[in-house]
Amino acid sequence: MKIEDYKLFTIGPTQMYQSTLEVRKHVVPYFRTAEFSNLMLDNERLIKKLQFANEESKVVFLTASGSGAMEASVINCFDGSDKLLIISGGTFGERFEKICEIHNIPFEALKLGADEELKASHFDEFNNKGFTGLLVNIDETYTGQLYDINIIKDFCERNDMYLVVDAISSFLADPYYMEQNNIDVTIVSSQKGLCLAPGLSIITLSPRMVDKINKIDVKSLYFDYKDYFKNMERGQTPFTPAVGVCFELNDMLHKIDEQGIEDRIKEVKDRCDYFRGRISSLPIHLPSYPLSNAISPIRFEKDIAMDFFVYLKDKKHIMVNPVGGELGKRSIRVSHVGDLVNDDYDYLIDEIKKYFEM
Repeated sequence: MKIEDYKLFTIGPTQMYQSTLEVRKHVVPYFRTAEFSNLMLDNERLIKKLQFANEESKVVFLTASGSGAMEASVINCFDGSDKLLIISGGTFGERFEKICEIHNIPFEALKLGADEELKASHFDEFNNKGFTGLLVNIDETYTGQLYDINIIKDFCERNDMYLVVDAISSFLADPYYMEQNNIDVTIVSSQKGLCLAPGLSIITLSPRMVDKINKIDVKSLYFDYKDYFKNMERGQTPFTPAVGVCFELNDMLHKIDEQGIEDRIKEVKDRCDYFRGRISSLPIHLPSYPLSNAISPIRFEKDIAMDFFVYLKDKKHIMVNPVGGELGKRSIRVSHVGDLVNDDYDYLIDEIKKYFEM
């Protein structure tokens, strides 16, 4: 069996839609043209619309993974004169910490345990401490926890802070209102809720963050957002973009726009609710903290997670997300984004049952 024939219940890459696969069949065209510029300007318009961003926001299309976009956003938006607070409740929060360490940007981390829910009281010790920005993976993909944006927004407003949100797993799975929640930076990637091939990250920046970026001297050629702003005025990027993924993106954004963003999110939530309802009688459980619709972080009662992952992959040609680190022995993650229907989840659940009967 070929690897492309596996059924993907993974958060990224996801089970891609047939319409996207049709786009991928075409020859990748030359891109320094008026036609490609118009396509990219259309992508910019639709991204801002679907994220409910301010009309004056700017969008950067970066040929990089989500981690590249996280690093690029940190070094463009902040420098040594800033002081950042990082919500660190898993491996992706820790990635923000590592980025700040490498680039000598002062920060403190609000650390959460693997099963600890973020609450307003966690912020009490950080009030009025001179923080200028907050970094958060709004759905910490490692644990599946969906942090409460209202708690975060209120803290940032009280302390006059910029808010940077990695919404890579959450966008198009959970409601997301950039301007309403005073979010200054939104980071998403092509291979998750958008269900496209990997390779493209999209960063949306509020007008006030654009003003701040224009005052920072970024020591980078490839990651300098000011260069991207200038080029995007004509619908281009300063360096070769992931051209094929940009075409996939345009096709997908139009489909979501026609469907309606609320209906798209409801579709994901309905699959999520169906799966979680059906596993309630099995010897597995979900964490008690708030969860994103994007994934279900299944916890086992014994250290069988990797054995179960290999069983599904090798015996049943089903891919789920394993988990590293502290949770690796007792947790796997099942995605609810992508071209999946309830029958697919019935198939997965049947295989879970068979595993426990072995």
